[in-house]
Amino acid sequence: MVNRMSTCGSYLLLGLVWLLGCRADAAKDTARGGPAAVELTIFVSDEQGIIDGDCAAVLPETRTIPALPIGELPAAAIREVLRDVTPSPGLHRPGTLALIDYFSGVTIQNGTAIVAFDGGALEYLNAAACAQIAVKSPIERTLLEFPDVHRIVYEIDGAIFDEWDA
Repeated sequence: MVNRMSTCGSYLLLGLVWLLGCRADAAKDTARGGPAAVELTIFVSDEQGIIDGDCAAVLPETRTIPALPIGELPAAAIREVLRDVTPSPGLHRPGTLALIDYFSGVTIQNGTAIVAFDGGALEYLNAAACAQIAVKSPIERTLLEFPDVHRIVYEIDGAIFDEWDA
């Protein structure tokens, strides 16, 4: 969900699907000296839900970011999702960086979001079943809020991954 902090902010926001035009207008307004920020609704892992046995549990959070062109919003949203994903002792090898440090970007092609990472991201994305689901679920739930995304795949060092070991 994106909320322009000017004309679109006054509308009742029912979901991200409606906001595609609003996001595009926000980017145009910024170029004309309009709003300097937008609000994004992202999803983060729900710790209590995971403790209760739902590895895919997520909660929505609203984050304010600098206004960007519409094509840059998916990557910005994922950077917000990843900024607090850090290595856990006992789960990740020593020297593993925060997941955001491996993030390269997001491209959307024919309804598929391709989330690109460097190879070190496999420490998170191909971990034990519940751990990898807890990392991927917020990424996927956030991207599925964009109306032109219907499927998500991961690109690691240029190779597409859509099946995982657990």
